Formats: sequence, C-alpha cells, structure tokens
Amino acid sequence: MERSFAVGWRQVGACLVLLAVTAMITSSYSVIAVPLAKEFHPSRMWLMFAMTVLSGVSALISPSVGKLLDRVSLQKAMALGGVLLALGFVAISFAQSFNHVLIVYGLLVAPANLLIGPLACTVLLTRWFAKRRGTALGVAIAGISVGGVIFPPVMQYLLENLEWRMGLRALALIVLAITLLTTAFIVNYPADRGLNPDGAAVDAEASLAANKVRTIPATTLLRDPTFWMIAVLVATVTAGLKGMVTNLVSLATDVGIAAGSAAFLISIYASSGFVAKLGFAVMADRMNPRLMMAVSLIGYALGCVAMIWADAGYTAIATGVALMGFFGGMMIPMESFLIPRIWGREVVGRVGGMLNLLIMSFLLISPPLFGRIYDVTGSYDVIFGLFAGLAVMMLLLVPIVRLGAAKPAEPVTPVA
Repeated sequence: MERSFAVGWRQVGACLVLLAVTAMITSSYSVIAVPLAKEFHPSRMWLMFAMTVLSGVSALISPSVGKLLDRVSLQKAMALGGVLLALGFVAISFAQSFNHVLIVYGLLVAPANLLIGPLACTVLLTRWFAKRRGTALGVAIAGISVGGVIFPPVMQYLLENLEWRMGLRALALIVLAITLLTTAFIVNYPADRGLNPDGAAVDAEASLAANKVRTIPATTLLRDPTFWMIAVLVATVTAGLKGMVTNLVSLATDVGIAAGSAAFLISIYASSGFVAKLGFAVMADRMNPRLMMAVSLIGYALGCVAMIWADAGYTAIATGVALMGFFGGMMIPMESFLIPRIWGREVVGRVGGMLNLLIMSFLLISPPLFGRIYDVTGSYDVIFGLFAGLAVMMLLLVPIVRLGAAKPAEPVTPVA
C-alpha cells in the first residue's frame, strides 16, 4: 500500500511539473507578444490571433487526441508533447513574419498543449486514484499556476538579457530538459507495477468494469444536457481568464506600468490560482461541487468588475487579477474532477476530448476579442463587463448540473 501510494503521488508530481510547462504557452504569451509586436507590427487583435490559432487547432484535434490517450502509452505521448513544444519555441525564433508565428502555434504548439496538458494528466491520474481523485487532480492542476508564477519572469529575464530570438532558443532547451526528465517517471497504469489505485488491495472500480460503460458514442454525449452545461460553465471562466492573461502586460503598460512590473502581474494571477487549486484539492472530495462552482462564479465576476477600474493603477489591476485568478482557479479542475464521476474513468480521454472541442471553441475568440474591443474603444472595460455578466448568468445552471452517472438511454458500444 505504501509503495502504491508513493508511486501514485509520483505521477501527481510529474503531472504538476508538466502542467507548469504547459502553462507558459498561455500565461507567458503576453511577454512574448511584446517583442513580436515590435518585430512584426501586427494590430493588437492580430497579435492575439496566435491564441485563437492555438485554441482552434487544439479544439479540432482534441477529440481524436483524447480517444488516442485512452489507448496509447501516456509516457511516450507526453514525451512527444515536450519535444513538440521545444521545437515550437525554436521555430518561432526563426520566424520572418507574424504569419510564420501563427503556423508554428497551429502545427507544433497546439498538439503539445494537449499531449502534456490537463487532458493527458487527467487520463493518467484517473487511473491511479479513485477515492482521492479530487485531491490528486487539484494538486496536479496547481502546476498550471506554478508555471504561471515561474515562467513569465524567466521569459522576461531571457528576453531582456538576450536578443529575443536567442531567448526563445534558450527557453526551448529548458523546456526539453524538464519534460524529458519528468516523463521518465510516468507509469501508464498501476497494474504495470502490480499495484491498484489509492494503494488498495483490490481495484474496486476495475472489479465492476463489466457493468460499466467502456466507451461512449459521440451522439450519446451530445444528447446529454450535463455535457453541455459543464462545457458552458468551464468555458465562461476559462475564456475570460485566457483573454485577460494574454492581454495583461499590454493592458498594464497602456496605463503607464513598466514592463517588468506588468509581467509580475502574471505571477500574482498564477499565485492566486495556485492557492485556489490547492484549496480545491483539500475540498473536492469533501464539499458539494455545486457550491464550489457557485462560489467560483461569484468571485470571478467580482474580479472582472474590479478590472474595469484598471485605470486607477497597479493596485486596482492587481486586485482584479488576484480575484479572477483565485476564483477562476477553482473552476479549472472541475472538468477533470467531474468527468470520471459522471461518465467513468475508462472514457476520460474521449469525454475530455469532446469537452475540449466545445470549451476551446470559446477560447478561439476571447484573446482577439479582448484586442478588438481595445482597438475600437481604447479600453478593456466593455469586455470585462461582458464576462462579469456571463458569470452571473451561469449561476442559473449550477443547481441543475448532474453530478453522478445516469442510465444510458441506449446500449453503449463495448471496447473491441
């Protein structure tokens, strides 16, 4: 039991590190965007379109990647993701136009985003944990915030002390070393080591596998109202967070804050999210998920409202960023926590991939929408007001979200 406990939590630690690396893709983009803007002179909206390409390609391939992750070696898939991300930063360093940057985000960074991101880590940890699943997922997903604390200042340091192209190449080496070392600790299944989830003597969930859904047709998912509710709830929060963080340095410098201090705001955002995700880890297996979702939406809406007063200076922005980071951070692990609870651990990759298709469709528009609103109005007040209103509206869905398995309306397809 002790050995299983140790190996299981080693998987949590590995996922935390990999998610920290993944976090740089979004949280550090506003740092990279500054030299890209000076080099290629795109409009603010077009500059943010890199995040749209990232989300669009990720959404399109997510169902296929999710289905694949249920079947292939996660260790090899995650290692491949690390290599692709490192190659992506190297490729950006050789870009001769902003269109080249967009191509790299689509061909290299988007697949890496899935292979070492929350989807892959959810599949892995769902295999290793049952009773402690919420705790394990919350701790691992806190890695997203750890990466948001660490990598923006590191990237800012590299870009300030090296020519920006050389800075990205140095970052690629760091990414490659971290990911390859970390994936060496990944174990695909507890059974590969003769172990069971949670260190139990018997895999209780596997013993009931004959009576459980082994795979779910896409049509069945799409007819499930809970599937759509979870997608909309999570997307409302993550779209606003992504739009905010990818525009954060630009927003801060627009009101006279120095670039170094502006980059530190990303660390404030990430630190708040880190505390929230650890809080999720403590509460998820003990607290009603509906209450957690409601608290998250209310606090997130207050953070959006605070951002409307960004013109008041650094303190106002930091307050809004901290509120959005903390309460939004409570919602981010919810998708990973609910999927195995509602649909079963055997189909986490498939269901997660389908949910990502919908959620990332929302993320397609949020970064450039933030940029477009700024281009038209000269501020971000309207877009933050819009997301505050959406969060309040989403409170109406929380009481009716199904939190457990439902009997299938039709026979499901067994795994061949």
